[in-house]
Amino acid sequence: MSRHPAPEELLLDYAAGALPAGPSLAVELHVALDSQSKRTVERLVALGGALIEREPAPIEARLDETALERTLARLEAVPVEPKPSLPRHRHPGFDWAPAPLVPHLRPGMDWRRVMGKFDEIRLDLPGDFHRVSLLRLESGRGLPEHKHSGYEYTVVLQGGYTDETGNYGVGDFAVGPGSVRHEPIADPGEPCIAMIVVEKPIVLTGPWGRWLNPLVSRGLI
Repeated sequence: MSRHPAPEELLLDYAAGALPAGPSLAVELHVALDSQSKRTVERLVALGGALIEREPAPIEARLDETALERTLARLEAVPVEPKPSLPRHRHPGFDWAPAPLVPHLRPGMDWRRVMGKFDEIRLDLPGDFHRVSLLRLESGRGLPEHKHSGYEYTVVLQGGYTDETGNYGVGDFAVGPGSVRHEPIADPGEPCIAMIVVEKPIVLTGPWGRWLNPLVSRGLI
């Protein structure tokens, strides 16, 4: 069970198919790695189908401030048949990749060094405006100190990292932290690999931010 599960509201949006491709993939990876979130999503999907069959009125007409709480309270009563997992070929060097990520890894895809600090692979998800990246940090190395002007979704796929908001390991999910400055640093041991989805370019807050932020905002770094 994850120490930092995805928010229930985000799981509900994912189960309803209401998320853009980038955030949806981040939640899908989290669900693949966290058994509790997986059970929650499976029951939300099953319950949603049952509600549609029993109540043909539009769901929007039935929502109020306690709708999510009532829905989640009914989850345990809904039986769920586990779906068989299909084996998928993993490219050399990507043995750590969860199954939902494999279709997005092209042959010959490799890491590129960014700012001399970390490695990145950008993923192209058609129809989505988010910047979707795999980031790799060696033990003890960190991302530059920065803040966000939009949403950021992070799911850890290997190793772990620590920042001002806590410590995150494999399967953990983080949203934000918004305008709060943070500097994620990889934990001791194997490299930390995470998928990060950002709604808007980050804002570097360190001494070089003034010169580098224009490049960041244009997607050049």
